[in-house]
Formats: sequence, structure tokens, C-alpha cells
Amino acid sequence: MKIFITGIEGFVGGYLLDELLKNGHEVAGYHFLEDVPKKVRRTGIELIRGDVSNRESFYEALNRSKPDAVIHLAAISFVPYAHSNPSLTWKVNLWGTLNLLEWIRNYSLNTFALIISTGEIYGSPISDEELPLTENSSFRPNNIYATTKAATDLAAQQYQKVWKLNVTIARSFNHIGPGQGEVFVTSAFAKQIAQIMLNKHAPEVKVGNLSAYRDFSDVRDVVRAYRLIVEAKKPYIFNICSGKPVRIGSILDTLIEYANTNIKIEKDPSRLRPIDTPMVYGSHEKITNTLGWEPEIPLSKSLRDILDYWLKALS
Repeated sequence: MKIFITGIEGFVGGYLLDELLKNGHEVAGYHFLEDVPKKVRRTGIELIRGDVSNRESFYEALNRSKPDAVIHLAAISFVPYAHSNPSLTWKVNLWGTLNLLEWIRNYSLNTFALIISTGEIYGSPISDEELPLTENSSFRPNNIYATTKAATDLAAQQYQKVWKLNVTIARSFNHIGPGQGEVFVTSAFAKQIAQIMLNKHAPEVKVGNLSAYRDFSDVRDVVRAYRLIVEAKKPYIFNICSGKPVRIGSILDTLIEYANTNIKIEKDPSRLRPIDTPMVYGSHEKITNTLGWEPEIPLSKSLRDILDYWLKALS
């Protein structure tokens, strides 16, 4: 199958490329940034630069590639950046997705699309009785990123129902792994601790809210779910998550334990979100029952691999 990945230069793109290639798929990629990571620049991989929110250039790339399936990763996903740039976030996240859906509707009805939504669309549960969150849970987005993704999710559902497009929506909860940008919490902790271990930083870690609970999956498990969805080529809506709430502070504790050194924890107001949700975790029962996917990589391995990545990168 020929699979076209938008946003291939991002954190998930390289892992997804590996997963698809080792399972016999042909891959082409669409990237916005000029600097594409080495792990994405492979012999035989067609890479096209452009902007998903620019319909003309996006359509030109899709028409040139003629994919059997599109995995739509391209998005502004860092919550503080989205908060500071709401218009751009709407343009990229919503209009970029609408451009893809319109291309399929008008020019390529046989193309399957995997639209990447987020567990953040569910927002703050009213009570613990609403947990774990399922695909039928209410939307209560509480930041610009989540709001744009909720709109994207609803738009994709309309294209499923009204025009019968072969589209699956994946509501992915927090996913982590080696190579994730340092603006994201686990990578931010690991980089600071690696610097301390290498005697490149004072023994203190700057943190935001440590009391929140989140649902973390390893990116390698997540891209396996994406592959299984594309291979099924049927319209679904799935949560992709671990199904386990994890306190942010416990992640920091684990990384400090791996470092085996005394480290001071210092609150940094710039790392706090304008609105934060105390506890979120989801249920992956639907995708497990439908496609047989479930998370395999334990959080402890993910954190060890992330710390090892930063130790190597900073050495």
C-alpha cells in the first residue's frame, strides 16, 4: 500500500515511517519545515515540502503522490504555542484537515484517511464516574489546541456520515519516546536530568504542575496502532491510550531515581498551562476488541529510553 504521511518531519513521523516500511508499505512524506530529520531522509522515500493549509500546494503534492492512504499528522500540537498563536493554529489544524478531506471527496474517493485527533478534546471530566474516557465521552476542550482538534474531529465525522468517506479518527492521548521535543514534559525532565548527570547543569530541575494525572503511551505503540488502522481501511473512531493514569510527579521521581543523584525541584511559572485538567485517562477497549491492539511497552522502558537518548545527544 502507498501511504502518504503529512507532518512526517515531526516526532511521530520517523517512528511511523519505520513501522510502515518494516511491514512492507511504500511511503511518501509531506513536510513544512525545511530541516527534515536524518531518520526520515531515506533512499526511495519521496519527500515533498509544502503547507497543508495551502490548498493549491497540498493538492499538487497529493495528486503527484496518488496515495492509497493518508496519515494526517501535520498539526500545531504544543499547547502553549497554540495558546499564543490561535489564528495560525486554527488555520493549520482545521483548514489543513479540511483541505485533505475535500481532496478525497472531490478527487480520490478510494483514498483512506487516518485523521489524528487527541484525547485532549475530552477536557476535564465532571466527576471520576466519567473515567476512563471512551469514544462516547463528551467533548469539553479547555485550550486552543484541543478546541481546534475537536472541530477537526467533528468535521471528519461529518465527512464519514454525509459523504461516506473512508476515514478513521484516532484520538491519541499523550505519547512519549526518544527524540520528542524538549518542550514536552517527559523530554523536558529527561534533558535537564541528563545535563545534571553529565555535569553540564546545576542539580536542579525546573517543573510545572506535578500533581496532574495523564495517560502516557510509548510512541512505538502508537504508530503500531496507526498501521493497524490503515491496514484495516474501514471507518472508525478510536481512542489510543494506555488506560492508566500516571501522576506527572511520579515520572520525575522515576527519572531522578535512574539518575541516582540528589536533585532539587524548582517550580517554574512559565511551564504552567493557563488551564490544566487534574486527571485524564482513557479506555482502549474499542481498538483492542476491533483490531487487537493494546499497549506493549511499559512506561519504565519509555522513560529509560528517553533519558538514554538525552545522555547520548548531550555527550
